[in-house]
Amino acid sequence: MGSLVAMPANAQDADWLDDSLAVRKEIAVKPGAGGAGLDAKVATFPFALRLSTQTLAFEDVKPDGADLRVAGPDGKRVDHYVENFDPKAGLATVWVKGVNFDPASTQNYHLYYKGDAASTANSSAVFDASEVLALDFSGTGPIKDRTRNNNQASSVPTAAGFAGQSATFSGAEILRVATSSSLEIAGRPFTLMLWVKPRGPSTGVLVDRSGSFSIGLSGLNPVATVGGVQLASGIALAADTWSHVALVARADGKVELYVNGKLAGTAQAALPAQSGDIVIGQGFSGQIDNVRFAAVDRTPGYINAVAQSDNGKGLVTFGAEQERSGKFEIGYFVTVIKSVTLEGWIVIAMCAVLLVLALAVMVQKFGLLGKIEKQNRAFEKAYAGAAEIDGATLESDAKRNDASTLSQIYRAGLLEISHRSKNGPARFTSSGIEALKARIDAVSSNQAFELSDKLVVLTLSIAGGPFLGLLGTVIGVMITFAAIAAEGNVNVNAIAPGVAAALLATAAGLAVAIPALFGYNLIVTRIKRINAANRSFADTLVARIAEQFGA
Repeated sequence: MGSLVAMPANAQDADWLDDSLAVRKEIAVKPGAGGAGLDAKVATFPFALRLSTQTLAFEDVKPDGADLRVAGPDGKRVDHYVENFDPKAGLATVWVKGVNFDPASTQNYHLYYKGDAASTANSSAVFDASEVLALDFSGTGPIKDRTRNNNQASSVPTAAGFAGQSATFSGAEILRVATSSSLEIAGRPFTLMLWVKPRGPSTGVLVDRSGSFSIGLSGLNPVATVGGVQLASGIALAADTWSHVALVARADGKVELYVNGKLAGTAQAALPAQSGDIVIGQGFSGQIDNVRFAAVDRTPGYINAVAQSDNGKGLVTFGAEQERSGKFEIGYFVTVIKSVTLEGWIVIAMCAVLLVLALAVMVQKFGLLGKIEKQNRAFEKAYAGAAEIDGATLESDAKRNDASTLSQIYRAGLLEISHRSKNGPARFTSSGIEALKARIDAVSSNQAFELSDKLVVLTLSIAGGPFLGLLGTVIGVMITFAAIAAEGNVNVNAIAPGVAAALLATAAGLAVAIPALFGYNLIVTRIKRINAANRSFADTLVARIAEQFGA
């Protein structure tokens, strides 16, 4: 079984095949050296994904595997079919149509699942046109020819075997494939491949087409005949072990017998007549699976690649599992942006300008308020520790914290004291105290005005942003319906992009109003706190001046 590895970034960046499917599994397919050992480029190469709980979350897939999809290297769907799918056992075999295999490169496929999707499995499209028969024995009902030829086969017992269920023989059963026009390939080269698990030494027949070809056993050694010419295998099968056996008759008269992808025997024979039924398992005791018959002479590398890949070795390496997440919202958002009209962009641009102004005001205000609060704390501490109102130290602290609203109020009071001390020690009568209060109130009023300056930008953003966005949405919807009426194309696909794009203007308006609303309330709260501190300090300052300089 393939190991779990991290996949290259370009595989992760591939487009998602089907939005209705939430998960995909990365699959690296290596046809050449270090993988299946394919020796030449192949346009179509069916390969098996042998899945287990280590490579697939069965609980995320429909019980029959109907929601499975496979995407090829270009991100487009490739044909597949499910030979067997057993969630309870945590085992499955999925056949995939490999496309444009090149031994020199590794391809990246994706297995998609987890969604309410109907099956797209199509076994007849997995095999190329030269494959005239492909039998497996999983599933229920009659034995299936997976090619487009739909050849008919008789029934035999099945049991758990090579991939799901396999045909099981005790020496008495015979599997017969009825002859058909697709199987009449007289005078043409051919390749016969199958998986075999003998119970022990036997003289049974694996496959036989009377007068054409056959593969049987002599003990545990395969023996083949083509057109009456016999060739024996120099490689024996192992009892109770699955082995791959292949027979190839080439156009130049060369006949080759392979065991587990290795050349096991050769001979020269004329291409035989191809007629009559194909008989499988006569007198054989054991199991047979994945019988493939093609009207073409497969290359040695192809046969070896089948022997390796069918058995889950070399070709396929499973990678990481990815969940459909923010990638799709981004994709949809791009689609919406592409559908925005000129009028919509004008409204969105106006909202953007309003947002920039609001953010600028918020940044400026938060900076100013932070500075004021910091210096207020510093001056308040100095003021509390000062013995005299007009002391040099406190006056120096007031100048150092010139942004502090408290120091500004203090300096206003200090200025009033200075005016009254020009002709001697300062003295405050009741009317003088009222004048002091008036000066301090004037300073406090100016401070409150400066603190609230430009907040109107935020209030306009809060109130006007959504209405501006709504205006863009209404215009966009009007234009969308007008365009649909003009084209006479009334369907969801025509309406949805325009309406979604129109709603983007409302979203832009809300994007202005929401941060402005939060910023405005935070700023106003802090301004109220500063103004309250100013009033309290002003009352304290007037009281201390009256106490120290009262008449």
